[in-house]
Amino acid sequence: MNREEKKASISQLNEKFSRASVAILAEFSGMGVEELREVRKELRSVDGEFKVVKNTVAIRASMGTNLEGISVYFKGSTAVALGYADPVAPTKALKDIAEKKSKLKIRIGVIEGTVVSLDDVRKIAKLPSKEILLGELLSRLNAPLSGFAGCLNGVLSKFVRTLSAVHQQRIDS
Repeated sequence: MNREEKKASISQLNEKFSRASVAILAEFSGMGVEELREVRKELRSVDGEFKVVKNTVAIRASMGTNLEGISVYFKGSTAVALGYADPVAPTKALKDIAEKKSKLKIRIGVIEGTVVSLDDVRKIAKLPSKEILLGELLSRLNAPLSGFAGCLNGVLSKFVRTLSAVHQQRIDS
């Protein structure tokens, strides 16, 4: 790789690191090309990306991004899983893949600018997706309003039944 290619690679990787809402470093020592292709395919299905990186290029590309704090972890066979929208989906996918493939080991991650340990990555992977969390939030916000509307409807219904009973009583007498 000549100097110009390195600069272009660093620039491209820096741009991806800057845009990513989640970045997880993993060691892939001993994995074959086909296994790496499967990992990439699974991460692409959740709007993620899996890149095998040269450590020196990745260290330089991480400068000025959220990954700068974990640049010391760029050692050995390193790959970076990146997610751009929902940080939970790529995290969950990579954790599931790592459980299936013993050669893939998660080292550390950065989620929305915060460095997270391996244990934190596992906890985050257990969270429901962003869409499910938003749905639950909306249903919980909607519950008091629904209860209030039901209460008002009950009062009005009781009032109408009372008027109907009084009207029926006057007709009968």
